[in-house]
Amino acid sequence: MARRMFVASGTAVVLAWAAACAQGTTPIAPSTSMASTEAAADGSTLKVNAPGLTSPIGGIRLDTLEPEFTIQATTARFTATPDLEYRIYLETATGQFVMNSPKLAPGTGPIKWEIPVNLNLDTRYRWRARAEMGSKFGPWSGYQEFITLDYKGIVPRPPDGKWPDNGEDLVEYIMQVFPEYLVTTEHLPERIANMEFLRDRIIEAGICGGLILGHNRKRGNGPHSTDAIAWRDGGEDEVVDIASAFDDENIPLVLHWAIVEGPPGFDPYPNHPGC
Repeated sequence: MARRMFVASGTAVVLAWAAACAQGTTPIAPSTSMASTEAAADGSTLKVNAPGLTSPIGGIRLDTLEPEFTIQATTARFTATPDLEYRIYLETATGQFVMNSPKLAPGTGPIKWEIPVNLNLDTRYRWRARAEMGSKFGPWSGYQEFITLDYKGIVPRPPDGKWPDNGEDLVEYIMQVFPEYLVTTEHLPERIANMEFLRDRIIEAGICGGLILGHNRKRGNGPHSTDAIAWRDGGEDEVVDIASAFDDENIPLVLHWAIVEGPPGFDPYPNHPGC
């Protein structure tokens, strides 16, 4: 009888020891607290994953100087994801800070931020994002890169990158790239609009080629000429006629470069798009 009691007591001791050991082991699930009491190795203080960057990515060339950034919401580690906010940081390709977004709240779709200023033409940038909650923040995403629009103007950049630097080549290039504006029209107002379009493209492309061009004020101080521009050549202002019989809408437009008499009225071209 005593022997059986000893075995039972031994079993109780073993069970008690097992229970005590179980209480001292690591929990089967990590803590559900979102905030870390200490920063992680990457400096983050929030137990979340990095958001996904979706656009612009892969070093793509953009057709704008005001890109819209798009990211995907992240998830928390070990627990349900609370209401997080997001921050986007933009840098030059060499790591110089440009700007950051305000805190972005997620909605029903991708999280978006359109930059509020024009970036530089033909420039490579990089960006990244992270989740935030109050003063806490999660790890950074990896960087993604993009290149901005290389030229903001309407005139296509010449394939070899060299803009026409003399009048004859200039008008020939404009005729080549805008043939749809040279056709006959049914009404004179449409013809005038086409001529004004070509006039401004000549000025824009000529400035890119190093010519000092502007609108010409008729008689020196009147309204802008429709079929003529002003050329500042060697310190002197000239009037350049750029079309033959432009006001006859029944024949195709032919552009040319001809210095004509008349008092010039050089008016600098406003808002040149850059080259």
